[in-house]
Amino acid sequence: MMPNYQPITCHYCFEMFEIDIEVESKFSGHNVEIFDCEICCNPNKVDTEVMEGVIISLEVSDGNE
Repeated sequence: MMPNYQPITCHYCFEMFEIDIEVESKFSGHNVEIFDCEICCNPNKVDTEVMEGVIISLEVSDGNE
């Protein structure tokens, strides 16, 4: 797996920080992970769609759901 750093904006404090989404090179599908904000420590749910190892969409929402 190659590191795949993505900048996201925190759902709570609206500050930007980078996350590392590890994706297999041949993976296609849907993935959901929780990342704590580096600034305010609140949980952010990161929902990604991946096509052959490439992130084609990324959505950040409330990680407390």
